[in-house]
Amino acid sequence: MKNQVITRYLLSTIVSMMVLCANAWAGQFFFDDFSDGDMTDGLPVNWIYGVDSSVGTEGYGAADLNSAYYIYRDVSISVQIKRISDHTNNQWVTGLTCRWNETGPTGGYWIEVRPPNRFLFGHRDRYILRSATLPFNVDEMELIIRVDAVGDQLKAWCWPADEPMPQEPQISLVDNVTPEGPVGFYYSSRGGEAIYRWVKVDSLEVPIVDFNGNGKVDIKDLLKVIQYWNQDEPSVDINGDGTVDDKDLEILMEHWDQNVDDPTLLAHWALDETEGLIAYDSAGIKDAVLSGDPVWQPTLGQLDGALELDGVDDCMITSSVLNPAEGPFSVLAWVKGGAAGQVVLSEQTANWLCTDPSNGELTTELLCTGRNTSPLISETVITDGEWHRVGIVWDGSNRTLCVDDIVVAQDTQVELKGSSGGFNIGTGMAMESGTFWEGLIDEVRIYNRAVSP
Repeated sequence: MKNQVITRYLLSTIVSMMVLCANAWAGQFFFDDFSDGDMTDGLPVNWIYGVDSSVGTEGYGAADLNSAYYIYRDVSISVQIKRISDHTNNQWVTGLTCRWNETGPTGGYWIEVRPPNRFLFGHRDRYILRSATLPFNVDEMELIIRVDAVGDQLKAWCWPADEPMPQEPQISLVDNVTPEGPVGFYYSSRGGEAIYRWVKVDSLEVPIVDFNGNGKVDIKDLLKVIQYWNQDEPSVDINGDGTVDDKDLEILMEHWDQNVDDPTLLAHWALDETEGLIAYDSAGIKDAVLSGDPVWQPTLGQLDGALELDGVDDCMITSSVLNPAEGPFSVLAWVKGGAAGQVVLSEQTANWLCTDPSNGELTTELLCTGRNTSPLISETVITDGEWHRVGIVWDGSNRTLCVDDIVVAQDTQVELKGSSGGFNIGTGMAMESGTFWEGLIDEVRIYNRAVSP
């Protein structure tokens, strides 16, 4: 009864979201006006030196926006400030710390303005990465500071609040230090004041909303959210707060019925070409070369086109995509036809997705380290002439075989053997007779995460 009530609630909520879905992820996931936690009152924080320096260290006013709010993702951080002083000593500064971590060697970065027109960017131990000269005086002026951190690319802007944001950042650099920690703000203005009006933190990271790795947000992803509602399930907890709840549902519905840009997708051969000897990788640079004489079938695929292989010498060949020893991954493909002992995908040391030579059950020969290792064989035959979505998933502890998004075999292992060889699609690791696939292959996808079937 309780589950029925929850399901009815979710379905009613979902219908509302599909009609009125807001921009839940694209962008903002934290905003503060520096007042008393009430974001509707719009009151700024006004620090006066010598009056409220107790909030920070000697000579500084300083505070975390939220000492428990750590940022591990690509972000854009913006703040509006006004620096008021009765001097022009450029040693007294006002600024913002971004992803600060006091325990790390250089675990965060800072950005600040100094009178009369200096704009500085550096690491937490105070050394300057880059500086710029601004075309305006930073005193007695409402300013907006913004920093974008995407991977190792750092960009920073500073401009008057009543003017449009400059198209080009004043500071741009590459930095290989990975910062983490809370956002904070500070000032050191002897004889003056520092007014902080607001700060906002926007996510620049693409959320993982396609749980089963089929390239689209659909009913199967929605059912996953319902299945794990109010539980701590990392594979479905989109916003990473430890509970699958309405926040995750909002993000999911924002992407409903859309093709998604998944940052964990390493390679994707849609096989929708109509001619030529190249199967293009839409996710990367691992274009595959056709070998033998396979035939493009633009209308016979599970999704648009597919490639038809003759079971004699037809296959596709590409370079290495991933090393199975380095972490979780998933390999998925749609197949139709085939026979016992034939291979969907392999590399030079193992057949990753294949059929058992006896009866055509889905099998992986991707082995683990140690002496007592063997292929994982399911009881599900995939050579019945129907379309099947087959996959091998490694989550770091378990080998899992999936057919049509259902787990059909699984075992626990210590680790997988490493490999850096090229990939074969439609034939075995040695391209020997009897391993070439006879039938259709479509939508081959490789992820560097464990998908949730």
